[in-house]
Parts: sequence; C-alpha cells; structure tokens
Amino acid sequence: MAASDGDEETTEREELFGDWLRAEMSKQSISIQELANRTGLSYPGVWNIVRGNTQYPQEATRQKISQALNSQVPTEIEQEIATQSSVSGYVWTDFSPYDLQTIPELAGIYVFYDITDRPVYVGKSNSNVRSRVRDHQTRFWFKQPLVMRGSFLAVPDPEMCDKIEMILIKFLGNHALLNFKGVVRDSDD
Repeated sequence: MAASDGDEETTEREELFGDWLRAEMSKQSISIQELANRTGLSYPGVWNIVRGNTQYPQEATRQKISQALNSQVPTEIEQEIATQSSVSGYVWTDFSPYDLQTIPELAGIYVFYDITDRPVYVGKSNSNVRSRVRDHQTRFWFKQPLVMRGSFLAVPDPEMCDKIEMILIKFLGNHALLNFKGVVRDSDD
C-alpha cells in the first residue's frame, strides 16, 4: 500500500477477481496449469489473472473459470468489474495477447502492456481486434516480457476508433515503445 505525502489518503491496487481466484484455487489445491487445462485458456492468460495483471477479464473467461472451479464468482466482484471497467458506455476488457480465445472479435482499441505494466503499444481495428493481435503474434517484438497482457475497448464507430487511438498514442508519446509514425495497416484498418 502506498501512502500520499500527507498520509491522508492511501491507494491500493484492486484485484478482486484475482483475489477470489487465488482463494478458490488454494481451497481446491488447483495449480495454474491445471486451471488452464480445465478452462482451455492459456497458461499465461490464467497466470496474468491470478497475479492481478488482468483485473477485468472478459465475461466468457470468467464463466470458464467459474465452471472449471465449480464455484460462482461473487456478485459484488461481478458488479465491481462492471463498474470499474466502464466509462460512459465504453468498457475496457483485459485479455491475454497469447490466448486468442480471450480477445474479442469486435472493432476497437487495444493496448499491450509489458512486464512492469507499462503500456508499450496502442492499436486499433475497425472490424476485428482478434485478427490484428493474430497479425502481431508473428512480429519479432511480440514476446514476453515486452508484451505480457492486453486491454481492449470496444468502439464500433470507425471515426471514433481513429480518434481514441490517436489520443492514446499522443498521450503516451515516447512511452509507447512500439508505436511508429507511418505504419502500414491491414486493409480493413
């Protein structure tokens, strides 16, 4: 827990789903590998959720985990995920960039984060983010620890998608290590 200069406020990283998952796995003596096998999710995908790097996994991912553990995710955690991952009709969803099943097949913005949770790449797709990430998986830089996790924002309007991507890239500046001016995109983007 980190305190502010005046010790008046404290901030703590919320990991409600990860906390619940670790507790359930401990109760049932289930390893990350065993949960990955039961759910069909990748080991890195489950590892990121367990470690709290993926705080807001997709609903389908949460359902697979809940079914594999035969344990319902508490309502307050589901409500917290819904509250914390949305802003005025837009919802951020975390995913594992190495597990295509966790990546939505929708138009939108995505961000890759490195092992220190620093955003290293911002991208978009006007039709299918999963296809864009699949393309990235063939790139020389698409490796751990440089790309550890991803987040996705569904944006069905192509014009809005372009604007949000541009804002995020400008905001991150040189800190988005893998974004370059003049990058050639796929035909749908």
